[in-house]
Amino acid sequence: MTVHGAGTLTTRRGNAERGREGRISGYVLKVIRESAGLTQERFAERLGLDVTTIQGWESGRRSLMAVSTGTYLSLRHWLLRLGVRSRLLAQLDMALEADRFVGYVLSTEPGKVEAEDHPLASWVIKRPFTDLVAWPFTKTAPSAVAGVVRGTGRRGPVATAPSLLPDERAHFFEHLKAVAEGADTDRVDGMLLRRQAHYVASFDDTSDTADWLTAMQRAEERRMGRAGEWTPSWAVVRSGAHSLARLGDREGLQHFIRVHLADEICEMANLNYWAYWLGEVGEPQLADTFMVELNPDVWRGTELLRHLADKLDSANPYLDVVAHTLWALVMLRPSALDTQSMDALRDAAVRTLDEATASPQSKRELEAVIYALCMIH
Repeated sequence: MTVHGAGTLTTRRGNAERGREGRISGYVLKVIRESAGLTQERFAERLGLDVTTIQGWESGRRSLMAVSTGTYLSLRHWLLRLGVRSRLLAQLDMALEADRFVGYVLSTEPGKVEAEDHPLASWVIKRPFTDLVAWPFTKTAPSAVAGVVRGTGRRGPVATAPSLLPDERAHFFEHLKAVAEGADTDRVDGMLLRRQAHYVASFDDTSDTADWLTAMQRAEERRMGRAGEWTPSWAVVRSGAHSLARLGDREGLQHFIRVHLADEICEMANLNYWAYWLGEVGEPQLADTFMVELNPDVWRGTELLRHLADKLDSANPYLDVVAHTLWALVMLRPSALDTQSMDALRDAAVRTLDEATASPQSKRELEAVIYALCMIH
């Protein structure tokens, strides 16, 4: 089956190996089955399949990507008839994309990457894809399936996430680091590949990767040169600051906000990226240049506002950029606010200020948000 093609698979061996990967989509299928309250045997009976086929799909031994398009569409049809929500089916579709990417990485030697064929050079990835790819490494279920995973009531020593073997994990991150370092910085798709490989590599929580991310961030900031101007390097530095914050370095994110979000164009680029990341911009983007080319009128900001308000938490490593982006969004798009969202945002901002853990800049911005809400109300 063909899923969101992004480049030519150049060898028969690579094509076969990439087609066999199916652990993430298999695990999502298992979650879907359990959410419907069905055993593997009952599920197979309802679908008219042998139980070993279901077992193979769910374990990843048989990849869903290897089935025909007609078979997959029939599977989706029956899942709908079983009452599976469309949101979960969308996760299954995206899990196939995640498996294709993981399969590409695991079957490709780091030094033998054709940059133009790399999945991370072909489109700007979004949160659902990234959460699914991160799942085997962080063991954090994507938000769209987290409640379903908790609600299945599993007992005993069962896996709580898709998994990779230690040597596969090592190869995965070695590949991404090599790709990020070797990307063509004179090409827009090369810079997209550099940024996204850099970001996905940060799902490795080892000290070696943390040191590598720090060194890459410093090198990219030197290469970017003057601050306050959007370039593809700006996008790399932005992602790098977020990665380092997740690993415990919040000062880097604060520096990025102070230095690299001081320009109006960069401020809008940050908002456009957030809106795209969270799905308010439906059209897939092929290059990071969309951040400065996209008309902000194409997104409303309601979903972005809700997400950011929910993330106002002193334990959130991204708290500083959440506070800053909320401030910028309220100033730019007050139309995204209604009475309910204003009350929720005000409560979250007051709670965060009371916790007294935000940086001085975040405190000022949250106070400005509260003041603006009072004026609007």
